[in-house]
Amino acid sequence: MICPGCEARINRKERVGGRCVRCGRRYALDPWSDGAGMHDVRIRRRVERATGNGRLRITLTQLWYASRSSNPFSEASRPRGVRAWVRWAVALPLSAALVTGAVVAHGGLRTAAGWLVPVVLVLAAALRHRPERGAFALVQPPENTFRALMHGAWTTTYGGLPRGVVDERRAAGAAAARRAAEARSGPPHVVLLCTEPVVARFLGENGLPNRPHVLLVTKAADRVGGTDGPGRVREALELLAGHPAGLPVVVVHDADAEGALLAPALRAAHPGRTVVDAGLRPGAVARNPRAVRRFSGGSGCDAELLRTVAGLPGHEADRLAEGWWWPIAAVPPPVLAEAVTRAVEHAVTAPAPRPDLPGSPFSQGFLTWPDPTGQPQPRGASRTTGKHDQRDRSTS
Repeated sequence: MICPGCEARINRKERVGGRCVRCGRRYALDPWSDGAGMHDVRIRRRVERATGNGRLRITLTQLWYASRSSNPFSEASRPRGVRAWVRWAVALPLSAALVTGAVVAHGGLRTAAGWLVPVVLVLAAALRHRPERGAFALVQPPENTFRALMHGAWTTTYGGLPRGVVDERRAAGAAAARRAAEARSGPPHVVLLCTEPVVARFLGENGLPNRPHVLLVTKAADRVGGTDGPGRVREALELLAGHPAGLPVVVVHDADAEGALLAPALRAAHPGRTVVDAGLRPGAVARNPRAVRRFSGGSGCDAELLRTVAGLPGHEADRLAEGWWWPIAAVPPPVLAEAVTRAVEHAVTAPAPRPDLPGSPFSQGFLTWPDPTGQPQPRGASRTTGKHDQRDRSTS
């Protein structure tokens, strides 16, 4: 790994007791003991990139997504092959019969029977039974492990979290409260409805958007074991019910079943209100191999509901109904900040929709950014962070 003190590449023998033997300075993380990619220089680079070189304040969850080393996942698979007792109940008697035939037969029959014995045994061994396997998606290192490293070894070595990083699970500080108060000064221009508390804290820390607004946040969902998608949509409708109908609404959400239903449900409930969908698009992000993919074991939403209400194609509706989702908190924070700002400006300046006309022109795909090759992405193609640069992922 690279020593954060002298910036020399040091191997395991040169790392003793959490110190570099060349310069004698302490370091916090060691990829050998803390996991692939977990070393100080790489984390600092991730912080610089995520904060836009210090322009933004980000949450610890956003840094976890940005610092991940891998995102393995697997689709569900059905049972395959033949159970062992069935295979050998057929193969062993058949092999015994072939051996007997090879002993008593003559000429070509003896040769054929002799060759068939190993063929039967090899087939019996190859047709192994693979049980049904459920879908899964992991983020490495796990969030709890990453939080323990940052609050443990990193804080012990450097006296606190990296500059510009806050733990959203802890109470907002005075600076965040002041920025939030400044953002809400004066009559509100827009209602910002956010389904992800991590993103709401990020916006509050940075005083975004730069207009007086009302920030509504749905309760955090327990992703383990599934989510109550329809219930969270009802919660969002209840939160919005007490605010003036003339205020436009910007919806910020994950690429999940609930997010796909939220904007159509708000437009149906408030046909004269401007509703701008600034969340992730399931279709675009699912095709992006760099996107952070999660699985929660069921969304609580029926695929037919997603097709008819949200207007999703069949394969997208099926995936979301199974429980696949892509977190908006994994979007690079500078991209997320710019996208929310543009969505709010669009909502404030766009004319209100006519309630007598079906459909809505307010799905603009705000979460877009250039492709890693330098080519601009088509408008409306949402993407999240993905595989990191190999240049700063030394794990030696």
